[in-house]
Amino acid sequence: MKRFFLCVAMMICQLLLTAEAQAINYKEKDTTAARLSIEFRRLYIDGDEKKLYAKAQELLDYIKSQPEFDHHLYYSTLIDVVSFDMNNGHYYRAMQKARKLVAEMKEKQHTEEYYNASYLMAIIYWYRNNIPIASKYFDKAIKEVPKENTIDLASIYTDYANMMTDEDPQKAMQLVNLALEKSGDNCYRLTYALTMKGVIAFAQRDGATVLECYRHYLDLKGQNTPDHICDMYEKHLALAALTVNGHADEAMEESKSDLDNTDRYAIQLSICDYIGDKAKAYEILKKLTKEEEMLNNLIMEDDINEMNSDLQVVEAKREMSRNWIIFLVVLIVLSMIIIVCLIVIIMSRRRSLQRMSQHNAELTKAKNRAQESDRMKSIFIRHVSHEIRTPLNIITGFTQVLNTPGYVPSENDRKDMMLRISENTEQITMMVNELLEMADMESMTVIDRTDETTASNLCQQAIAESNISPTEQVAFRLQNEVPDDLKLKTNSRIVVKILRNLLKNAVKFTSQGHITLKVTLDERKTHINFAVIDTGIGVPEEARERIFERFEKVNSFKEGIGLGLSVSRSLARRMGGDVTLADTGSHGSTFLLTMPL
Repeated sequence: MKRFFLCVAMMICQLLLTAEAQAINYKEKDTTAARLSIEFRRLYIDGDEKKLYAKAQELLDYIKSQPEFDHHLYYSTLIDVVSFDMNNGHYYRAMQKARKLVAEMKEKQHTEEYYNASYLMAIIYWYRNNIPIASKYFDKAIKEVPKENTIDLASIYTDYANMMTDEDPQKAMQLVNLALEKSGDNCYRLTYALTMKGVIAFAQRDGATVLECYRHYLDLKGQNTPDHICDMYEKHLALAALTVNGHADEAMEESKSDLDNTDRYAIQLSICDYIGDKAKAYEILKKLTKEEEMLNNLIMEDDINEMNSDLQVVEAKREMSRNWIIFLVVLIVLSMIIIVCLIVIIMSRRRSLQRMSQHNAELTKAKNRAQESDRMKSIFIRHVSHEIRTPLNIITGFTQVLNTPGYVPSENDRKDMMLRISENTEQITMMVNELLEMADMESMTVIDRTDETTASNLCQQAIAESNISPTEQVAFRLQNEVPDDLKLKTNSRIVVKILRNLLKNAVKFTSQGHITLKVTLDERKTHINFAVIDTGIGVPEEARERIFERFEKVNSFKEGIGLGLSVSRSLARRMGGDVTLADTGSHGSTFLLTMPL
């Protein structure tokens, strides 16, 4: 479930509460700092953007002017400005300011404040739906937070668990348990972590834990005042408990109130998943997808608007530069030497203008590609949005870096960025090819078996199409125990396709050892067996059959969308054969293609 707005609101509340406490402490030390800080908080609540920026700058200038530089107040003010931008929909602007904040902290080596910046970057990347990078920043913040600051550490663990609820429920549960451990007797942090644990348990279909968390939460709520309770996910946990108690219909009805569209559809989807109502879950998923599309469009629109604003600033600076050049030409026309210098400057400026023009054209193309990609995304999002999102984020990120006005990367950086863009583009292409293979398979009503060939020919074709070759780390062997005079009556194209999928799968998961393609006849000599044997990472016992389902993968970080084995098994069975996984323990994998002669 996407809870970005709630997460940002939660973080803002925490920052404001901390800031108010700081302001109170400053009354005893520095009345001017306390006054400016309180005025800044009031403008934050009022939402007056221009006045808030001006007051923030006034406070920052005052802090800098003091003999003892209060870096904690300084950085907390900058973090509040970033959170204000996020809360008002200025995502691109918030990202730019956050990066400058991190760079400034590192430059001044204020290590005790690093965790706040990392925490903020994690929230921003989470908000932009870039889970891998957000996870790295959450991990970084956990390492950087002072050990004695268990309260902030509990908040970081809880928000981290919130983000991982849909991505990795098991990890989310581990994180929220750590949050509960670090919360101590802080009721606000404890109730936040407790309700989050109930939501995660509901996603894992752990009804007992859901009810236990709900009862514990109600006990704490009854024993404390409202300002000491975090009730942000009370509604979610209550609906989950209602569902676990067998009142799913009532929970669905109550979910229609007091929740925004995204949260409503997300909790309804969880309820349907819990009770196994797949038909209704599909309808709700379509609504949730539409809401997420609207959110993504808002983020994209803000990015484009902010980049256009940056371009306008650059254009204004360029116009000023042009006028300055003209002024210089008028002033130094009396000297031939100065004239020569001016000519060199003018030529340099012209080249700069050409580069800027090229950058503008590339930005326009990137915008057009992004719009086209947004239109096409709705076609694939039902099944492959999770797998295709990461490579798309990488491509978009490096494209924006390469197209940033005034930024000229080194040759090595440029080649590295282009290589990463190319690799992720190939990954998306492979995903689409797998989808096309699946569509082609489903459209085939009859698979003929009229080809007469030999096992050797089939193996050679599959090896050639797989582009498999031995390396220093991985050896390749072909063991054909079937005589060449034995003719097979089959569909050569389909068998080669299946063998190609199995070979590519072996290459993908084998970094050392060997890959063997072995061909044998069964004892009754009615079937031929093609075995692809590798010394790779193997397949866990619990995933042995699940890997043959569509969109299932043993390692979610490997490229592909999990269709190769599913397509191969389906094709083999439609020709009277099968694709199975032999039991090899922890020593690699052996996939067996069995076909009738």
